[in-house]
Amino acid sequence: MAEPFDPSRRKALKLFAGVPMLPLGGFATASMLSACGGGSNDVASTVKPAANFMSAAFSAMTAPTLTDPAAMAKTTVGSTLTVQLSDGSSRTFKLSYQPFFITGDSVANIQGGTILAGGYFDINNQPIIDKSVAGKERQFYSDCPDGSSLIRLDNPTVKGIKGNAVFAVVQFEYATRDQSLVSMYGQLPSPIAVLTLDQDPATGKLTLVGYHNVDTSKVHGLWITCGASLSPWNTHLSSEEYEPDATTIATNSQFKGFSRNLFGSETTANPYHYGHLPEVTVNPDGTGSIKKHYCLGRISHELVQVMPDRRTVLMGDDATNGGLFMFVADREADLSAGTLYVAKWTQVSSSGAGAATLSWINLGHATSAEIESLANTLTASDIMDVATTNPADTSYTKINFNGTFNWIRVKPGMTKAATFLETHRYAALAGGQRGLHEARRHDRQYQGQGAVFGHVAGREVDGAGQRCVDGRGGRQGHQRRRGLRAQHEGRPARPQRRRDQ
Repeated sequence: MAEPFDPSRRKALKLFAGVPMLPLGGFATASMLSACGGGSNDVASTVKPAANFMSAAFSAMTAPTLTDPAAMAKTTVGSTLTVQLSDGSSRTFKLSYQPFFITGDSVANIQGGTILAGGYFDINNQPIIDKSVAGKERQFYSDCPDGSSLIRLDNPTVKGIKGNAVFAVVQFEYATRDQSLVSMYGQLPSPIAVLTLDQDPATGKLTLVGYHNVDTSKVHGLWITCGASLSPWNTHLSSEEYEPDATTIATNSQFKGFSRNLFGSETTANPYHYGHLPEVTVNPDGTGSIKKHYCLGRISHELVQVMPDRRTVLMGDDATNGGLFMFVADREADLSAGTLYVAKWTQVSSSGAGAATLSWINLGHATSAEIESLANTLTASDIMDVATTNPADTSYTKINFNGTFNWIRVKPGMTKAATFLETHRYAALAGGQRGLHEARRHDRQYQGQGAVFGHVAGREVDGAGQRCVDGRGGRQGHQRRRGLRAQHEGRPARPQRRRDQ
């Protein structure tokens, strides 16, 4: 699929924001990324190709099969990039991977010395050591880099840059196992790093200059960071998915392991500190700072997208019985306060692709500071009563939750706490529809609903449909989509995501 040329700074970065491990070399990327400096949307005059860049198209590749098992065990790419120029000519480039590092490598620390790439650190920024095999003690490191953002700053101050400074924010979702092969999924605080890259203006080649591990201690560490996006104001919007269930936290061995590795105690970590939206700001010196927004709902955050108005945020919710959530900030480019909504999907027909109406339920307004304060002081039993079997009490409401049923009752005066700290349960109580996933194209957001059963008017209905929402709240279009469910490494079952073509 060709991507029309747009010389603006954000467009150039957007094209490559999701793939910092791909080589950004060659004519096209050298030209585009060289145009990213300064505040102007005009293409910089430092690179003057004989013909202007018009579009780029990527070819497909055939996935390796068991006829060549060795190829299945390697990370390879057989695609090509074809660049169309304004004079009618084209150039084709064979793509290849050129890694900056492999997690577990020792790399240059931007603040001096060396640091372990993808390494885990505790609340005091000390390395977390894998002691599972006697005599082979070493720092834990991730084997799962995930969401990333490519960022350009106007006035970088990093020393040693010979070309153009480019920054990549990379988050590490989890470590699969310790050295004794015991699962460590969700038991280590997710690290997040800022990479400083030196781009050759002539070829576009990127070289790693330094690595900075972002200090997450002021936000209580990070929990299972997965998908990410680049905000319109040039920050990295992270995620914390599969928020720990505060009502069963005393028996949650995964969360106990997380707390032990982060704080040195199985009981110190507070489940209400996790399941929120972290935001990373890259500094000109190659370091980064982080804050966590507590007012966008405590859900299984993954791949939020800020719409063109710079206030409306549509959120992927990677949970079983999740929902479609929207946040409208009080001010542009500031996610510290605003109003949270959940979508209500009312299916009116199951014929063909299906048909439904979509409405938004206002769940409430809050600031991040006030919700963090509530998280610091409240437990689940302070907020609501939750039963997993029918209590035969009409003051309880039956809801779908994480693939099963709960019966819930919000405590008096706890509506705001329930809204922002028990968001999945409260959204279900408020009538929100469940099981929607997102994708973005240009200035519209596409929402796909996958295989929802038993949630419409008490009947077993196969939910189907896709909804497009623009930055002004408009809605367009339907397209049938089914989701599949899977179990992996102890994660909750979730719909399988599909990308729009």
